[in-house]
Order: sequence, then structure tokens, then C-alpha cells
Amino acid sequence: MSEGMFDDGEERFGLAAMFRTPFLWLSVVAIGFVCFLYYPLFFPPTTQKLIAQSEEFFFEANEAAGAPVLVLSFWLLYRRSHYRDLLLGRSAPALALPILAVSAALYGWGHYTGAADLQLASVIGILSGSCLILGGRVALRAYWLPILFLGFALPLPPVLLSAVIFPIQLMTAEYAGLILNAIGVESLVQGDQILRPENTFIVIETCSGVRTIVTLTMLTVLLIDLFERRGWHAVSLVVLAPMVAFLTNGFRVVTLVLNPHSSIHSIHNLQGILMLLVGLTLIYGLDLLLERVFGDADAPASIAGDWKLTGAVDSHRGRIAGLCVVVAVLLTMLGLGRWVAPWEPRPGFPLMPDDVLVQVFGEQSQPIKPNFQFRGSVRYLAHANRQIRTEGETLEVFLAIANEQMREHTLLTKRLAWPGSGFVPIEESFVSLGGQGEGPEARRMILRRGARSILSYSWYDRAGSLPTEWLRQAMALDRSPFARREHMLALRISIPFGRGRLPLEQAEERIRTTWMRLAPTLEGYAPTNPRFKQNPSQS
Repeated sequence: MSEGMFDDGEERFGLAAMFRTPFLWLSVVAIGFVCFLYYPLFFPPTTQKLIAQSEEFFFEANEAAGAPVLVLSFWLLYRRSHYRDLLLGRSAPALALPILAVSAALYGWGHYTGAADLQLASVIGILSGSCLILGGRVALRAYWLPILFLGFALPLPPVLLSAVIFPIQLMTAEYAGLILNAIGVESLVQGDQILRPENTFIVIETCSGVRTIVTLTMLTVLLIDLFERRGWHAVSLVVLAPMVAFLTNGFRVVTLVLNPHSSIHSIHNLQGILMLLVGLTLIYGLDLLLERVFGDADAPASIAGDWKLTGAVDSHRGRIAGLCVVVAVLLTMLGLGRWVAPWEPRPGFPLMPDDVLVQVFGEQSQPIKPNFQFRGSVRYLAHANRQIRTEGETLEVFLAIANEQMREHTLLTKRLAWPGSGFVPIEESFVSLGGQGEGPEARRMILRRGARSILSYSWYDRAGSLPTEWLRQAMALDRSPFARREHMLALRISIPFGRGRLPLEQAEERIRTTWMRLAPTLEGYAPTNPRFKQNPSQS
């Protein structure tokens, strides 16, 4: 009896001592600051928006949902809960302090530029730095997966997404057409359209499978951790996941084409979820196959490695000092969010694109109604598309101004060369629009839809390379004093040719002539700051 009382008293003494230690309360304070700083970034303000965001996370290519990813990351963290003693090991301040400093700077820059995704990305650095300052590299090796997994909560970079999503739409339409014809369903693929005697199906962005690729890759990572796959086995599954997603998404498009009720929102989403489960099942089958290939069926399993707390352990004071640094960094981030005023843009261009085209080509030009379904996630600050008639021939002129301050969208896309849906690319090259190396370098394409052939010249004015524009948007430079002086412009001039129309050579010359009429008006057009000097013709 006395022994039992002694054990009970010892337990009560240990529990009371734990609540008296500053380390515990500093940990609670640090966790509280992290929750306060990042809760609004993971969870939308209303329940309705949370439900919509979670649903769109599975289908919308440029949508990201933090709450589901956070829950799954906590599950990965729970699976490593038996490694919490690693956080009491030898710290690595030389690595931790720079990471914490960069993370705080990233959070502050995200606040200054109004880039919530940059603020959200800083949580990865904060958690990594905290692991390093508490338990060193060993602790980070144990917890790196749940930390990096939070990256799935970030939206896909719009510049990179727009560079690939339209080509993937075209490949998906071609692939789905092959499946339909293989199963005896007569169909004809024209660009992003699947033509059938009964109807026409357009493969839009939500049907491209880009979001399915990301979601299935995320679920594959969870499967790898659940079955504790390592080495080339794990790498192979991650590499195969996008391929499986593309293949299953093609069958999803087929079911959408064949199902007469696919236009109903709930049925459309249900088909997508079912095909995602099919893809996950295929990944599981590949996992079993790779288990035989790599011979790791009987390998001993150990989550996060077979690590133990070895070597020197930081003193109690050292751990408290490390937590004080983390709390100080979080307080700095809180101060940046409270007292640093966000940057305010000063836009100003006096003439809209449609007014420019009317000024150059006259009131006889006719506006063309935009096809928002075909345009997809491409966004502009302002744009105009007009049909002009010159010397008895009809051309189409498109002019758009970029909104570089947008975080979710961009105007940079290969889709620009297409005047509309259903065109098949026949020929592509890059040429100087002015000839003899003069003028902008344009993307020259010959497109065909049925018996109609189109010559299209498209280009971006004032735009850098793909890596440059990705970096500018990723770092929100256009939402800061580093913003460019003039907005990017997107232009396309297209004209039908052949079959009773102009020959190809004359069509080329007509496009160049049209550009020469438009070019002087665009010099200095659409500055990002009204203080900059503008073209006199615009004032």
C-alpha cells in the first residue's frame, strides 16, 4: 500500500514539476503565436468558403486549400510522435538562425506586398528552424515530411501553370478521343474539342487533369509514408503518380462525354472523385509490384528512419534559450504584420485597349465577344478583341494589358495564339514581325478548324523569359517599389487564308502592315505609374 502511494505521489510530483518548467510555457506561447499568425492563411473566413475551397481543391488547377492539407500534415506528424525526444538533442543554431530570419523576412515581405501565399510559405521555414534549434539535424530528418507536406497548401505558380495547362488540355482531348474510338464511340478531335454526332465536348481547364496530378501525387506521398516505403521504391511511386493521374483523367473525360447528366454539378464532381480513387487504387497496385521488384517486402519498417537520441543533449537552459529565439522571431513577425503598412499601387493608363484599336482602325471595326470558357484562368487588367476590315479582307486584332499584381492568374499563356476553341495547330515557328530582324519576335502559327485555315501572329511585349516572369511573380516584385514601369502587353493578329481567300504570302504581309499601323500607338502605352512619361498620342 505504501509503495502504491509512493508511486502515485511521484507521478503527481513529476506532473507538477513539468507544469512549473519555463520550457513548457514557452512551448505553449510559441504554438499560440504560430496558430495566431497562420490560422487566417489556412482557413477561409466563412464555412461556406471553406467547403467550396475544399471541393475546388480537387478540380480547380489554380486553387489551393490549406485546411485539408493541414489535417493530413498533422496525421503525418502524429505518426512521428514517438520521436519527440529528438527535440531535446543537440541544437544547430548555425543552421536554424538564418532559416528563421529568412522566414520572418518572407512573412514580412508577404504582408508588405499583400501576397498571402508568401506568408503561408514562411511556415515551412519557421517549423524547420524550430526543429533545428531544438533538436538539430536529427530532429529535422525525423519531421521533414510533415513540414514540407504543407507546401501542397500553396497554389500552383500561375506563370508555370499557364505554360503547361493548355498543352495538357490538347493532349487530354487527343487521349480521350483515342479511348472513345477504341471502344467503338465515333468521335473526332479538333484541338480542345471532341466532336460526336450527338454533341461537342470541350476539354476545359478543370478537365485537363492538372489538379488531379497534384492531388494524386499528394495522396501517393501519404501512401508511401503509411506503408513506409524508402529509396527507389518511394521515388518510383512519386514519378509514376503524375502519369497515372493523366491516364485516369483521360477515362474521366470519357465518362463525362458519355454521361448525359455530366453537366449536373454534383454528378460531375462525383465522377472526378471516383476516378481519383481509381488512380489511387492503381498506385496501390504499382506499390505492390514495386515491392516485388525492389525486394523490400520483408524489410523492417520504421517511420522517419531508425534514429535515436544519441550523443550530447542540450542543457535545460539551452533549450529555453532556443525557444526564446523562436518566440522572438514570431513576435517580430507579429509586429511586421501590425505596424508595416502594405504597399499601395498607383495604376494609371488613360486609354483602354478597345479605345486604342478604335483610334487606330476606326469605328468600322467590330468588337468580338470574348469566350470566357476558352480563356479559362487567363486574366487581364483590360483587353479588347476586334474584327477589322482592310482592303476587302477581315483580320482579327487582340490587345490586352497584364495585371501583374494578381497572384492567382497571369496573361502569359500559349493559348494566346489561338483565336478560339477547336483549332488544330498545323505549323509553328518564331519570326521577326518586322522582317530583317526588326520588330518583336512573334509566334507564327497556322491553325485549322475544319476547312478554315488561320494564320496567327502572337507575342508579348515587355515580358521577360519564363524563369524571369516566374521569379517576379513568385516574389511579388510587381506589388512593390520594384514594379515594372509599363504593363506587359499581349497581342495577336490573325487572318484567314486559302480556299478563295488571300494566299499565305499576302496574308503574312497584311499582318505586318496591320502591326505597322498599331505599333506607334503602343509606344509608352499603359504605364504602371501615371508619373512616368506617356506617348503624346495617349495624353
